[in-house]
This record gives sequence, C-alpha cells and structure tokens, in this order.
Amino acid sequence: MDLDETDSLSQLSDQFPGYEKFISHITSVTSTFVLPFLYITDRRNPRITASLLNQICRNSGDCSPTHFAHINATTCFTARLLYDTVLNALARWEVAWENGCRNWPGEDGKRYNDSVDSFLHGLRNLRNKSWEGKAKGNSRTVDEEPNMVLLIEKAERLKDNLPDLIVPLTRLAELSQVKITTIFLSSVRWEDIKPPLGASPDPYFIDIGPPSKQDTIDSLLFEFSSTSTTQLSAGTQDRTYHPSLLPLYEQYVEHVYNVCSLYTTDIQELQYIAAARWPGFVKPVLQEQSEVNADGDPDPDGTRNELTLPASDGRMRLLKFFTPSLTAALDVLYPRLTNAADWALANDPDMQAPEEAQRQINTEGSIIVDHLPRMSKFILLAAFLASTNPAKSDVRMFGRGADKQKRRRRKSASPKKAGAQTTVAKVFPCLFHTVCNSKANQITQRLLGPVVFPLDRLLAILGALLEENDVENRPHEPCFELPGEHTDMELGRVHIYAAITELTSMRALHRTTAVEKLEGPPMYKCGISFGVAGALAKDLQVPLNDLMPTELVSESAAFPLQLLDPRPLKNPADLRLGSEVRDSLDDSADFDDPNLDPSHGPEFDDESPYPEVRSAVANTDDPSIHVTTLRTWVLGLAWAIIMPGVNQFFSLRYPSVPITGIVAQLLSFPIGCFCAAYVPRKTIFGISLNPGPFTIKEHVLITIMASVGASSAYATEIIAVQRVFYNQKFDFGYQWFLVMSSQLIGFSTGGITRRFLVSPPSMIWPVTLVSCALFNTLHSEQYAGIGRLGGLSRGRFFIYVFTSAFLWYFIPGYLFLSLSWFSWVTWIWPHDPVVSQLFGYVHGMGMSVITFDWAQIAYNGSPLAMPWWATANVIVGFVLFYWIATPILYFKNTWYSLYMPISSRTSFDNTQHAYNVTRILTSEDTFNATAYKEYSPIFIPAAFVMSYGLSFASITATIVHCFIHFRKQIWYQARRSLREQADIHARLMSRYPQVPDWWYLSLFTLMFALGVVSIEIWPTEMPVWAFVIALLIAFTYVIPCGMIQAITNQQIGLNVITELIIGYSLPGKPVAMMLFKTFGYISMAQALTFTSDFKLGHYMKIPPRKMFWCQIVAAIVAGTAQLGVQSWMFSNIPDMCSATQKDGFTCPGVEVFGTASIIWGVIGPERLFSSGQLYHNNITNTLLAVLVFFIIGAVSPVVGWLAMKRYPNSLIRYVNPLIFNGTYKIPPASALNYVPWALVGFIFQYVIRRRNFAWWTKYNYVLSAALDAGLAVSIIFIFFVLQYPANGSIGESLQHWWGNTVYYQTADGMGTPVRQLQGSETFGPSIGSW
Repeated sequence: MDLDETDSLSQLSDQFPGYEKFISHITSVTSTFVLPFLYITDRRNPRITASLLNQICRNSGDCSPTHFAHINATTCFTARLLYDTVLNALARWEVAWENGCRNWPGEDGKRYNDSVDSFLHGLRNLRNKSWEGKAKGNSRTVDEEPNMVLLIEKAERLKDNLPDLIVPLTRLAELSQVKITTIFLSSVRWEDIKPPLGASPDPYFIDIGPPSKQDTIDSLLFEFSSTSTTQLSAGTQDRTYHPSLLPLYEQYVEHVYNVCSLYTTDIQELQYIAAARWPGFVKPVLQEQSEVNADGDPDPDGTRNELTLPASDGRMRLLKFFTPSLTAALDVLYPRLTNAADWALANDPDMQAPEEAQRQINTEGSIIVDHLPRMSKFILLAAFLASTNPAKSDVRMFGRGADKQKRRRRKSASPKKAGAQTTVAKVFPCLFHTVCNSKANQITQRLLGPVVFPLDRLLAILGALLEENDVENRPHEPCFELPGEHTDMELGRVHIYAAITELTSMRALHRTTAVEKLEGPPMYKCGISFGVAGALAKDLQVPLNDLMPTELVSESAAFPLQLLDPRPLKNPADLRLGSEVRDSLDDSADFDDPNLDPSHGPEFDDESPYPEVRSAVANTDDPSIHVTTLRTWVLGLAWAIIMPGVNQFFSLRYPSVPITGIVAQLLSFPIGCFCAAYVPRKTIFGISLNPGPFTIKEHVLITIMASVGASSAYATEIIAVQRVFYNQKFDFGYQWFLVMSSQLIGFSTGGITRRFLVSPPSMIWPVTLVSCALFNTLHSEQYAGIGRLGGLSRGRFFIYVFTSAFLWYFIPGYLFLSLSWFSWVTWIWPHDPVVSQLFGYVHGMGMSVITFDWAQIAYNGSPLAMPWWATANVIVGFVLFYWIATPILYFKNTWYSLYMPISSRTSFDNTQHAYNVTRILTSEDTFNATAYKEYSPIFIPAAFVMSYGLSFASITATIVHCFIHFRKQIWYQARRSLREQADIHARLMSRYPQVPDWWYLSLFTLMFALGVVSIEIWPTEMPVWAFVIALLIAFTYVIPCGMIQAITNQQIGLNVITELIIGYSLPGKPVAMMLFKTFGYISMAQALTFTSDFKLGHYMKIPPRKMFWCQIVAAIVAGTAQLGVQSWMFSNIPDMCSATQKDGFTCPGVEVFGTASIIWGVIGPERLFSSGQLYHNNITNTLLAVLVFFIIGAVSPVVGWLAMKRYPNSLIRYVNPLIFNGTYKIPPASALNYVPWALVGFIFQYVIRRRNFAWWTKYNYVLSAALDAGLAVSIIFIFFVLQYPANGSIGESLQHWWGNTVYYQTADGMGTPVRQLQGSETFGPSIGSW
C-alpha cells in the first residue's frame, strides 16, 4: 500500500492518537512489498485498530489499485458465508433486494462458495476483472494487477467456528496465485490459534500495546470535534457539542475514563457511555447560558455568542453529582441492556421528580432497604454519614458522648454578623460569593455528593452510633461491664464484615478500591440518598439531623443540583453556608493558615490538604515491611560514629567541609541494596542477617540515625573554649555528662511537642518534604500526589540534576570562585569604600545581587522547600532593615559606624583593629576594669548591631504572635488524640503504638540529673537556679518557635536572648554564660530537631517507639564519638587552635565562641546596652537604643492583627515574625545569601507553582534534593581530591588567577571602612569615659 499524501497520515494520526507508530509501520511495510500473511495482536482495542486499518486500506485504494475486504469472524460463522462476504467486499458488490439478494456472479456465472477451490477460483476471476476503465484479461500487465487485502477481525473465533479454514486463509496468496494480503486481527496471540505441525506459515507480527490514558482522551476529544464540526455545518441550534465546550468536555471525558477504566478501556465503549451522559451533564451549563442570553439577540448558528464555562468549583460539582450515573450507565450500556438514547432520556436529571428523589429513584435504580437486618441498617446509616459529612467533623459529631448531642451542631452566625454579611452581600454579591467559594473550597466539594471513606472510619462511626442508639435494644450480658466493651466486641465480629460485603453486592455501598489492592484500608462510597438515610434514621430512632453539620441538613435530597448554580446568593439566610463551611474546617485551623491553598485542594478525603505534602509524601502505608532490622542498626550506628566524628574533626579546621545527612541518605541506599542482595539469609540467635529487600523505612531510620548527631555538638565548643581560653581541663566524665544532658534534654520535650508540632496537618515542616521526596524517588515509590504529568520519571530527573549540580560546582567552587562572590560592581570601582559598603559581598550590603553558586543560594536552606509567603517575609525584612535602615544608620555615623565596615563578623577597638580581648583579662581570666578603661570600648559594625536588635524583636514578637494566632490551636491540640486528627497521615500513624509519656519524663529526669551533676561537681560557677531558668526559657519557646519553623522552615534563635539574660544575671562569669546559653538555646534547638525527625517519621510511617530508641541511641553514640575525636585531637595534634597551626587546625568556631563568652560573660551587656552606654546612647534618645527592639517586637503583631481584622483579605495576613528573625544569619551572611535565594523561591514557589502546578508537584522537591545532593558530594570530592592532599598545593597556579582572587582584592574584600585613621589616631568616646 502506498499513501501519496502525507496529509492522509497526519489526519489519521489526529483521529487515532497513540497509533502514530503503528500507522507508520503498517504503511511502510505494505507499500514496500506484498505480505502474504500479517498477524496483528491488539488486546485492548481491536475494534479501533480494525477501523484504522479500514481507513488506511480504503485511502490507499484512491491512489493505487487496492481492493479491500473487512469481515468479522464472529458473523461469518459458516464457510459459505465467509466466502460470499469476502468476494462481495473485494468486488465491491452490494447485495440488494433489487437484484434478488444475489451474491457477486463473476464473469463465468459459477458459484464460488461451494468449497475452498471454488473460492480460490473466484479470487482469480476478481484479478482478471476490469477495474475502472482498465483493460481486462490477457491485456493486463503484471504491474497493473490490483492488490487485494483481506482483514479478518476477531480471528481467534476461527478456531472455534471454522478451524479448517485457518490454513487456507493464511496461505491464500500461495494457493490462489493472486496478490492478496491476509491480515488476522486478534486479541490473542498467534500461538493460541496456530494450527499444529506447522501447517500455516509464520506471519509478520505486529503487536499493538495498550493506549495510554492521554491517547484515549485524545480519541474521545476527536469525536467531539468531529460532531461539533458536523453540527455547525448543518446549522443546527443544538449547542450540546458547541466548540467552546471543548475544555469542559476534556475534563468530563477524563472523569469518565477514571470511573470506567477499572472495567473497560475500550475507546468505543467509553465513547458510547460518554455520549449517553454528556447531554445531561452539560444541560445545567446550557440552561444557565440561555438564561443569561434571554434578553440578547438570537444566535442560530451558535458561534457568535461564546458559551461561558463554569469555574473550577462548578465543574467539580458537576463531576461529583454525575459520577454515580456514570457507573449506572456502565452497568446498563456496556452489556447493551438498552441503547444510549433511551438511557439518556430516562436519566435526564431534569426528569427526576421530587417525589421520586425522596423515594431514592435515581440514576442507579431503586435500593430496597426495608428487609435489611438492624445491624445492616446501622452500617448503611454510618456509611451515609461517612460519605456525606466532612471527615474533619467526625470528632465534633461523634466524639463528645450522648449527653452532649445538642452541642454538636454549631450555632449560626449572630444576628449582628449575619446582618453585616447581608449588607456586604447586597453591595458586592459577586465578590462575596467568590470569597466564600475560595475560602470554603475544600468543604464545598465534599457537599456535592457522596465521597469515598476508609473502612476504619466507617467502623468508628458505626461504633459511635451503636454506643449511643442501640444500648437499650441489645440483650444485657453481665460479662460486659465497661462502657463500650460490647460495642468493641460487635465491631470485631465476622458478621459486620459479611454485612458490608452484602451491602456492596446490593450496590448500597460501592467499593472504590480494587479487591486485590493490599495497600491501605479498603475505600467505600455510600449509594443511598438523603431520603433513604432519613427513613433509616427514623426506623432506628437515630437523630440524623444532630449528626450532620447544619449546612447539610438544610439541603434537600437533591442538594448537589442546587449547588450547581454559580450565581450569587440571593437569600440572606444562605449566607450562613459560607461561615458554616468555614466553621466545619478542622478546629485546629482556627488560625489563618497561609500554607493552605484552596485553589489546589485535594481531590479525595484520603489526601493531605497541602499540595506540598501531597507532592512529596505518599498517602499509603505498608505496616508489614521491615523497619528495625540488623542492617538498620549496623548501618545506622556506623553512620552515627563516622559522620559526627568526621564533622567534629573538620569543624576545628579551616577550611572545613561539612558532611550532611543527605550524603548518608544517598550512600545508604546502594549499601542497603548490596546487603539485601549478597548477605546470606540466615538467622543467628533469632536475628535474621538478611530479612529481604532493603525497604524505604529502613532507609529512613538509617538516615535519621546518621543525621541526629551529625553536626558538632554545641557543648563541645564549651569544652574547647575552656581548654583554649581559660585553661580548664576537666575530665571525660564532665565532658560526657555535659554533652549528653545538653543534647538529650531537648529530646525529652518530644512528649509535649508531638501533639502540637507533629500530629496537626498544618505543621508541614517543609524541610522534611525534600527528604521525603528523595526517599520516594530512590525507592521508585508511586503515589497520587505526584500528579499525572508525563515526561521524565522523577528518578531519571534526579539523576540528571544531581550530575549537573555535581559538575557545575567545580566552576564556582574551585575554578572560578568569583562566580560565587560575584560582586561585579566592586570590580569596576575596586578601591572605593562607599561602593564596597553598598555592593560588596564580604563586608558590604550585597546590592550586586547575583551569584552562580547554589551553596550561596541555599545557605539559609533550600528556597525550593520554603513557602513563598515566608520567603517574602524574610526578603521584605532584609530590604527594610539592611538595605534601608542599616545604610542610613551607617552613613549617619551612628555608633561610630563609619570607622568600621558596614558588615563584619568581627568586633573592633578604637584603632580600627580587631578587639583584643586578652588585654582586658586578668591572669585569672576575669574582667579587668582598669585595663578595659585604658584600652577601648568594644565597637560593633552597624549590621551586627541591627542583627542584635532584630533578635530582641523576634523574641517578643514570637510570643505575642503565637498567642494571637495559635492559642486556640494549642488549646485544642492539647485535648486531641492522634486518632482524632483529620490528616490521612495521622490516621495511618494511629495504628502504631505511641511513645508513652513516662518515657519522655524518665529521659528528662535522667538528663536533668546529669546536667546538675555537671555544673555542681565541677567549678563552672553556674548555680542550679540558672540551669532551671535556662530550661524554662527553652521550654517556653519550643512550641511558639516550633510552630513558626513548622510552617515557614525558619527557626527563631534564642542564643542572643540567653546571652543577654545571663550577662545581666551573672556578670563576669564566662563559663556560666556559655553553659546557660547552651542549655537555654540548644535544648530548644535539639527539641525541634527531634520533632523534625519525628515529623519525617510521621510522613514515612515509621513506628514511633522504634524511632524513639533509634534517635536516643544514635544521639548517645554520636556525642560520645565527637568527644573521643576532640579529646584525641587536643592530645595528639601540636599547637591545636593556634593561629600558626601548620595543618589549618586553627579552631575558627572555638575562637568566635570564646570571643562571645568574653563580650557577654566578661564585659557583659551592662557595658553595652544599659542606659548611658554606647548602644543605648542616652535616655532621651530611645530610638537609638537597641533594647527598644523588644518593644517593637511586642507591638508589631498586635498592630498587624488589628490591620488584618480591618482588611481580612489583604497581604497583611501573611506578615510573620520572620520579618524580624529571617535574617538572623547576618553576619556572616549577606545579601548574597538572601536576594538570589528569594529570587529562586519566587520563580519556583510562586511563578511555576501557579502557572505549571503539575510540573511543580512532580519535580520541585526532587529538584531541591538533587541540587543539595550534587552540591554536597561535589564539595567533598573537591576537598579530598583537590584541596586536602599535598597541603593544598594541587593546582596552586590555578588558585591565584584573576577569577579566584579579584573578589577579595577590593576594598570590600579587605574590609576598608569609609573613614580611615591615620597614624595613632583613635575614634569613639574620649579615653576613660566608657
């Protein structure tokens, strides 16, 4: 066959999406040579393939002498019938009454259906027949001989009906000596119908795979376009297939596919069902359009006035309402119990009379429930409530006991509020309707009809119904004395599950998950109407109205149709729906959650309401997979020794290289898979060496054990400072007690924080989502949250990005360092100090803006993991306080700032040198007031002072903000159990035993004792009361700071406030200051680290008790390893922490920590911030007092809250204490780490998330994990391969080229201030006046 026009192929490709390769294959093969026998296998859509072959062959007949016969082996059930049908089709002979229903007579008048030989004779006569003006008989040349094609559809039926004809048909070209191709089209393999002993030749095989979902939808859309074109050309006024309805039809057919694909994926069957339901589906839209255009001009052709499609919520209402009728159509139309036209007419939604609706005569037919047993009626009523009520209302409806039923239903809005809403609605009806819909988007979708629910939710509601409404009807049994004991026994009996199965077979319940699916609980949907449920409730004497939210009770049995109308509300009473819907949200969400996005709400109840969580976390769990195996403990403890030890070793060296948890996460995966493949499957002492495949839960626990103590313990800095600065060398017992108590006392707060910071779904912890996405990517987990976007798989995408990030970092991290510190403006004016202060990255404000280094961009955490509104808070705070306020203070020479760089991590004396703290210490390392007055006051750069002020503001702002916005949620969560959470992940985790509170209490008691011992037995100068106050500070802030970190990914630090408090309380005691700071700050930080890991385990469904012990054991091992490494280094490395140490072990972190201990512990804040001091100025000029930031921080949330009440829909609702604390890393961070970070966050978390949500859902967190992983591995590789060997002499010439030196050879890199002293000049107050 030869197709002359490529347009024909393109048209066929458009008409048959997904068949492009097959079309190209079949046309190229058949046009090259004549195939005697072709066998095509299509297991899914053979009729579509037959139709396609029909068109290909008939189109080829227009440009070449090809004659085509298409027969169905099912209809040709005798040999005579087959012979006649084939010859008539090839000869293009039409059997008609006019010619006596005679078959093709041929030219010799013989019968060709007596036998195979006569049939072959007929084929030869066809070859010699004159075709369309061509010569016949002997005058025909070989080239003019026509090609014949015989297509036999359902060829597998030949084996049953005509087995003797299979061999002749496969050898038809050979036996007849004509150019004919026999094509068998079958849904079975050739081996299943092949004659024995090789009687038939081997065919040319073509196997057609199943069409994808998108190809099926495209095929259905093509039919819509064809029908639409036909109607327009005919001039009909029927708008059912109007072109402007194509977007709605696309969503409709996708829903049809989702509903029916479990039973059939045949495109023609789906098209038949879709065509039957589409007129009724689109009718509300057309009726609304006709009402809108009732006063306009007629539009006979339907093209001038475009139809207005309903909004997304209206479409979801339509889909929800018509879903049951689609399954009903499948039940009736698929077996052809009736035709589509009659079914559509009988099931027109407008033809459903109200009386019929009340009697449950709907599209699914009548369901008779009168004969059901009493228990089955209770089950059916429980199913109705589970399928109608929002899942988040279960606690309110069923969780308070029978004595509080009257409190279940929320009261309506007060008359005053209702009147105000009515006024607003009258003035701005459309706006009010839009706001209500956007605010209540999730709940309104649940009111549109029955929704799916898990079996465990059904049983829970059933138990509540039985306990409250069936106690008097059950027989008294003395063995059941405790309340609810009999109900629990009933729910566990087999007859409950048998009744559920029976109701499912009656179609009163619908099971929405496949029977063979083992993941997660079975999902069901109720199949009875409001009227039937009311009758059941009346029969059982159950107060149904009290068990449903008010807005549901107020609706009729057909309430989904009433909600289809998108017009503004006219009745003021209807305005209560918006408030009721909002009130029916989870009680834990009494605060205005900025992470809750109504435009991307979940499609089903068993999904998280947050798209970030849905995209990174699977909403299923398999409790049977291994968790704490031998390899989990071995690999986890190995990492808990290696990573903390290596990081402790390099933390005392400059430059350092951190090994982060993502390195362990990546390397553990191949190691675990290797162990699963090659370790013998033997058992020793009852412990399996290899229990099977390496599971994702094992991987999660190994990573948590590796990272829980990976970074250097904060208390090890105290021990090093005591050695280096104060020459105190206490024994290992003191060191171990101090490290263990400071690290683990924060973990003991987990019993408090878990119910506030782990269980609520609003506490999303964005940083954990990156890890979840990487775990699921490495283990190739598939779940609904990643969306249906095609293209690269997440695993392949991760590999590509990881490789690119690894290779790219060689450029800004080794070959061209200036691309990292890309302060290009200072390169133009390298020696201008003013330009350097504004545009420099090292000591300036970083207004050069650009960097090409992901390490600099992700310095504050990945911007792809932080919500955009939180990023906006941080960048707004940065611009206000560092790009506006700080330069103003600097260039006004406030605090003598012009004599210092605008930003530096170093403090200065009055000679513009780094402050020499040793000059103000006595020989006993105590404060020397005389030397202090003779030397110099301490001067801090403007950016450093601003960071102190913002830290003070964030402390008070956090408490006030938490009280204003989170107090109701904290109170509510304090009384709520894990099983009562509305989140799918909390419900899945409720099956595991939780960590008892006494475990946490025991841990706290033990660690508190170790802390007291460490500060009392050894001379630390810290009293026990100070230790208690430090812990009270940590425990006071753990929940407020944890809530902010859980929703923003940014932590509020307590280091400055603890230094300030202890500096005033115990002046002149630096060791006590360091201990107080550690217990007050690190206890909270460790508690949030513990909580973050617990949230990761919550998302990945790790049993809490197993995770608790893994964290505790790993923390103890990691802390011990760090102490051992540090002790070995001080004992074996000469000149440790000396500036001249030959191997670079200069201990930069210890130096900073020790300097801070002297500033805050020796000099003390009283000499810095008190009245009359430099950073308080004088009492009449309080605006320049740094401590005034405490007041600013306390007042700001109140002002913001009042403004939000006045303007509830403005951007003020997104303002957060992050505006003060988001920039807490300045210094040493600069705009280099904030402006590009915010720009990347804006692109991915705002632009891409809004414009291409499908891409963002599938790839965003995988991209973040890949960039972080590639960077971490690249840093380690560069350090150990190119920098550490040979004392860094590798590539020495490369290290000194212009691209690696230009950024620090400027005034910015050298820290040149605007005003420079000459000779012995000094600046600041006169000598002795401080």
